[in-house]
Amino acid sequence: MKKLNKRSLFLSLVAVVILLTVMLSTAVKDGGMVLDSEEKRRNYVASLKITLSDEPPVVQNIVIPSEFSEVYERYNELQKEAGFDLWEYRGEYAVQYSYVATGFADDTVKVNLILYKERLIGGDVSSTRLDGFMTGLVPKAD
Repeated sequence: MKKLNKRSLFLSLVAVVILLTVMLSTAVKDGGMVLDSEEKRRNYVASLKITLSDEPPVVQNIVIPSEFSEVYERYNELQKEAGFDLWEYRGEYAVQYSYVATGFADDTVKVNLILYKERLIGGDVSSTRLDGFMTGLVPKAD
C-alpha cells in the first residue's frame, strides 16, 4: 500500500509540474500588447513617431522558425533591443502586418508588426532597398 501511495504522490507531483510549465509558457506567450484592430496597430506605430500611408497593410501568416538560423538569431537580437524576444514563440504561427511608412528620405520604408494571438511580439522598421536599413520597433529620432 505504501508503494501505491508514493507512486500516486510522485505522479501527482509530475502532473502539477507539467501543468505549471504549460501555464507559465502560456503566460509568457500572452504577455504582449494587444493590437486586435487596425486602429490599435496604427496608433501603436504613431506612438513610435512614425507616420503610415493610408494604404492597407499587407497581412501574411508566418511561422516563427523552430530552430533559429544565424540570420534569425541576429533578427532576434534586434527584437531584444526593442524589448521583444521571439525565442518563446519558436514553431508558432503568427501574423505579420506590413505597412508603408512615410516621412523618411527613403520612400521604401516598411513597418512590420508581428502578432501572436493578436499580441505584439516583435517587428521592425526597414528599407527594402538593397543598401537599406533595419531597426527594431523603437521611436523614430526627431
